[in-house]
Amino acid sequence: MANLILKFRGETYVVPETRAFELGAEVEEVVTLSEIASWGNNPRFFKIARAFGVMLRFAGARVSDTEVKDEIDASVAGAVAAGAAQMAAKELFAAVAVQQLAAILFKGAPEETGDAAPGKATASSRPRSKSRSRNSA
Repeated sequence: MANLILKFRGETYVVPETRAFELGAEVEEVVTLSEIASWGNNPRFFKIARAFGVMLRFAGARVSDTEVKDEIDASVAGAVAAGAAQMAAKELFAAVAVQQLAAILFKGAPEETGDAAPGKATASSRPRSKSRSRNSA
């Protein structure tokens, strides 16, 4: 896994790969992968702005969710001014944003090789609890 690079208003912010798990946990406080998947063709732009706000602040940016939403609106308006239909511009922006959010959430998950946050077990290294056999009397 590599460092996560975020760009906002001409500035570049970096989240070290060692903090990706923490970032994923912070983003999940705003939106989960299953919630994103449930949006279908109705993306939640305010929620997208909040999630990106969390990521940017985590990386050190001094930005509000409102400022992030304003940038989303400006990006869509710029695409429309360049000749794109407004719905097409919104759909394209949402698709890219959702892809980026999913990448952050997946990168934050521990890998099977033991890439977990300090003190946390990976899925394959968790101790298994002993269970009773259903056939025992």
